[in-house]
Amino acid sequence: MAKRKSRSIKPNPAVDPWTWAREYLTPSEFEMLNTSIKSELPLSIRINQLKTETDKAIRVWEQSYQWKPSPIPFCESGYWIEGRDTSPSKTIEHRLGYFYIQEAASMLPAELFDFEGIPQPLILDMAASPGGKTIHLADRTMDKGLIIANDASRSRINALRIVLQNWGAINQAITNMPGEWYGSAYPETFDAVLLDAPCSMQGLRTSVSHSTRPITENEIQSLADRQFQLLKSALQTAKIGGQVIYSTCTLSPLENEAVVSHILSAYGDAVAIVNIQPRLPAPAPAVTHFEGTPFHSQITNAARLWPHVFGTAGFFCAKFVKVGAIQPDKEINIWGGSPKLKGAHLNDKESSELSEQISSLYGIDLRAIMDSHALSFWENNGNMYLIPAKLSAIVPELPILSMGMLAGKSYPNGWQPSHEFVSRFGDLFTKNVYTLDEAYHAAWLRGEDIRGLSDEDGSGGKLLAVRDGNGRNFGRGKMLAKRLKNMLPTRLF
Repeated sequence: MAKRKSRSIKPNPAVDPWTWAREYLTPSEFEMLNTSIKSELPLSIRINQLKTETDKAIRVWEQSYQWKPSPIPFCESGYWIEGRDTSPSKTIEHRLGYFYIQEAASMLPAELFDFEGIPQPLILDMAASPGGKTIHLADRTMDKGLIIANDASRSRINALRIVLQNWGAINQAITNMPGEWYGSAYPETFDAVLLDAPCSMQGLRTSVSHSTRPITENEIQSLADRQFQLLKSALQTAKIGGQVIYSTCTLSPLENEAVVSHILSAYGDAVAIVNIQPRLPAPAPAVTHFEGTPFHSQITNAARLWPHVFGTAGFFCAKFVKVGAIQPDKEINIWGGSPKLKGAHLNDKESSELSEQISSLYGIDLRAIMDSHALSFWENNGNMYLIPAKLSAIVPELPILSMGMLAGKSYPNGWQPSHEFVSRFGDLFTKNVYTLDEAYHAAWLRGEDIRGLSDEDGSGGKLLAVRDGNGRNFGRGKMLAKRLKNMLPTRLF
């Protein structure tokens, strides 16, 4: 394998750090770029397709909040929101997981996968936290595939877990491994792999989550080297015929085109780079050279989203299809054995009895949902989890930190559904439902109990699914003497 020539963008405090962009833009385009990156980044949301219908939801919110939504052309569930007298972050729907606030460019990677003919794809999100792209993948499969959401940083796992909980995704499991490990540990395993790679975040437009900062030569070279190793691992762990998406939120050529070009030069017989230009509203080819050094001839099949062209942050994306074997590296033994998740599967009889109990209480056909989504029950100390039924068979001995959804807790005399279960499926309940008057919405979302109520319908002492007149799930409440006890998780207050 030819050694990659090392080149770096050298920061100079006295010079605009993006003067390298002049190499690819005309003077007028460069001026438009400078103007665009000084303006506020448009706010965009992506609607939760597991909990609501996109078209219906955006029409309701447009009227309720006087928003002016405009569709994001490469994401059918994504919208830019203008006229924000009511900030999306302050809405009930945001708190309850009906949409996710996400920069528009970041919606592109998950949209590039083609899952037609793969009804239950096995997917690896190699660098998943905080989880925005992971839940997008759950939407793309309607939660009928199996997603392994991995992140190498243990400190970022909790954020990932919360996003998955709030979204209501079930067919997922979280791991905390270096992404480089997967290529050797699970070669030719996954139908689809997403690598949203750690990068310098030099996307040219500053946002709350992606700030532009000075970057050193050593940092860029170190990132590019790791990105190559991660992308190689992603391609190794994909099946023959599998798809791999590589993306970054930087426009640094050395972290984008140079990495992809190196992969194509090293493994061109085993991978093909797909032309993704037709998926975009305007041409966005990757650049063909840097500082006089040409990139691979197929590099223009990748996409570079310039801020002044698309109204987004700067972004890079490439799609690969694996057409031949890539020899995995020697397996790296970097952990002391698989974490032992406490608990065990329910047997068929126990699972049927529990699903019938829940269906009887709330009038939901849980068995049909479990069969449709290939789910099973896992019990730990009375807590019942809905988990991917085939997880251990598909990726045996995977070091899992958590999986599935807490469905609820089983007691000798009853069943208490979890907030996540009610939030995902409460609109399907036909029994033990309480419709909350709009006058109480604000108090409820502050975590307050609703007082002065009666239980004349016989619901006293029961745990109820709470929703409003529009069918939005507001979580759980317990009807006590003249009050509805608020059982929202404290993280939502």
